[in-house]
Amino acid sequence: MVELSLRDVFGNLLVEFGKKYEDIIVLDADLSSSTRTSKFAKEYPNRFFNMGIAEQNMMGSALGFAISGKIPIVSGFTIFTTGRAWDFIRLACHDNLNIKIITTHSGIVGEDGSTHHALEDLSLMASLPNLTILSPADDVELRKMFEHVIEIKGPIYMRLPRGGFSRVHDDDYQFSTDHIDVLKDGSDICLMGCGYGTELAYHSVQSIEQKLNVSLKVINLSTIKPINKVKLLKHVKDLKGVIIIEEHNIYCGIGSIIAKMIAETKPLPMRFIGINDVFVESGERSELLEKYGLNENVLMEKINKLMEFTKN
Repeated sequence: MVELSLRDVFGNLLVEFGKKYEDIIVLDADLSSSTRTSKFAKEYPNRFFNMGIAEQNMMGSALGFAISGKIPIVSGFTIFTTGRAWDFIRLACHDNLNIKIITTHSGIVGEDGSTHHALEDLSLMASLPNLTILSPADDVELRKMFEHVIEIKGPIYMRLPRGGFSRVHDDDYQFSTDHIDVLKDGSDICLMGCGYGTELAYHSVQSIEQKLNVSLKVINLSTIKPINKVKLLKHVKDLKGVIIIEEHNIYCGIGSIIAKMIAETKPLPMRFIGINDVFVESGERSELLEKYGLNENVLMEKINKLMEFTKN
C-alpha cells in the first residue's frame, strides 16, 4: 500500500502553486519545518511570514492580506491553529474572506504529547457559516483537492495528519465538493470514513465481508462541509444501516452531522467509531489507534452487531 506523508505533499504543492499564483502568500506559526511550509519559504522568501507562536496574530494578519487581494494560506498544528485563533477564523467566515487554513497534525499525532492531539477541531469549525471543510483520504485526493482550494473564493479549512494514509484512489480520480466519493458498492451496510476512517474501512472491507458474509458499501467523506445531502441519502436509503468512522471525538463530530441528515429523512440504525469523548494520552500512534478502538476488530464487531440488530 502506497503511503506518502501528506504534509510533505502539501509542502510541494505550495511551491508548485506558488509559481502559478503570484498572489499566494503563506503564514506559519514558527512550525514551518514541521508543517513543511519551509519549502515555500525557501523558494519565495518575500511571500512567507513566520508569525511566531502567535496563532491569533497570524490569523488576524491573514484577514488583512485577504482584504488586500492576496490569497493567504495559514498553516500550523491543527489543535492550536483552530483552537487559539477561532474568533479570528469566525471573522473571516463572517466576511466570507478568501483565506485558506491548511493545518497539519490533525487527529491522533502520537508522542508529541496529549495536548497536541486534535480531536475537537471539526466540532469547532463545522459550526461556522460560509466555511468549506475538507479532509483528504490520500495523496491523490490532496493534489486534486488543493487545486480546488486555490481556485475557488471564500474561507476553506483543510485538516492534514502528521503522517499519511495508504491510497484509496487511482491517479485519474477527480475531486468535487458536490460529489459523493463511493469507493466500493454494497447492499447491506455503508461504512462512511473520514481521513484514517476511510483508510480503515477501505482496507478492511474485503476481509470483513468474507468473515461475516455481508455486503459493504464504502464512502469517503472528504468533504465535511458542505455535504450534498440529496446525493448522500440516495446512497444509503436502501441499506440496513450506516457506520461512521472518524479520527475525532464522536460527540459533535462527523457522525452527529450525518445522523441528523439521515434522521430527518429515512432514519436508519447507525453506529459510530471514534474517540468516545475523552482526552487521548500520549504514545505511539498505532498503539493509540488500537487502544481507543479505531481498528479492524472493533469495526467488524460493530458491523456484526448492527447486522444482528437489523434482523430483529
